Amino acid sequence: MTLESFSKGALTFIRATNASGLSVTLCDYGAAVYEIRFQGKPMNIAEKNAEEWKASSSYFGKTVGRLAGRILNGDLDYLGKHHQVDVNEGINCLHGGKEGFSFLTFKMDVVHLGSGVSVDYYLVSKAGAMGFPGEVDLRVRYFIPENESSLKITYEMKSSEQTPLNITCHAYFNLGGEPTVEKQKLYVKAAETEHYDEHLAPLGFQKSPECLNFLTPKAIGRDIDDPFLQKSRTLGYDHCFLLEEHEPKEPVLTLESAEAKMSLFTDYPALQIYSDNYPRLTHLLNTGMKESVHAGLAIEPVYKPNDFRAMTVLPYETKKTWIEYVFTSKGA
Repeated sequence: MTLESFSKGALTFIRATNASGLSVTLCDYGAAVYEIRFQGKPMNIAEKNAEEWKASSSYFGKTVGRLAGRILNGDLDYLGKHHQVDVNEGINCLHGGKEGFSFLTFKMDVVHLGSGVSVDYYLVSKAGAMGFPGEVDLRVRYFIPENESSLKITYEMKSSEQTPLNITCHAYFNLGGEPTVEKQKLYVKAAETEHYDEHLAPLGFQKSPECLNFLTPKAIGRDIDDPFLQKSRTLGYDHCFLLEEHEPKEPVLTLESAEAKMSLFTDYPALQIYSDNYPRLTHLLNTGMKESVHAGLAIEPVYKPNDFRAMTVLPYETKKTWIEYVFTSKGA
């Protein structure tokens, strides 16, 4: 395992490379996964220019919180009390507001464990930040093993009062740095997807129409122009998938390209999937290409929208959630 630390302006990065050929670059801004490479090939997309990446509202690889997803009109009703939270996307609060976790600098520590290295990021979010209740103490732990091509993220949360938290990683994947992900095959262990109003506020889960059914792996681009997807603001995939029951060691999602395969494991009950439908076409990515429509696929393990009971963190109790990505070579 090799570790390299470097700075770009006010941003501090650390890169861990292990014996399997997995290289992970992390950043203290947004406790982010800035870049993943496997056997020399890019596995994700992010803006190559660090300052553009920092200012980006696309959340490339950043930790999202306090609540991933949208809250209509910023109206959070929790435990019989109304909280007016920050509105930062039209009439919605998106991913915790304009000063959510994605736009804050975390403290960092490196812990050498027997089987690998953990890079830990710490943040204290004061009570009332962006309108949310409770002071929150968050640790984001990235674990890279010595000899396995996997990256595991563990979120460890505490709060001074009962509060909802829905924290995730907003990484965009593109296995091999292809021009788009349209030819890459996706499998999702989900038969139901969220439906939305005209403001993309969640309304509840329904059986997935064919264009949103990935129980049999298919190319992402096969149905992406379906009228069901194109008639709304999503203009493609921007949907929450409700995961079916599964064993902890069973992947809930796989993504496969000509270069590699990624398997995703998590204890979250749902996945928000977004197909980069609103790119900034002038921005250069870490793949060497400019961002284009469907240049990457954001995969965000989350709690179900508005399921505040599941999101609840009790006072001074520690709650943990986790995500793991495993990369293999094509045919491995």
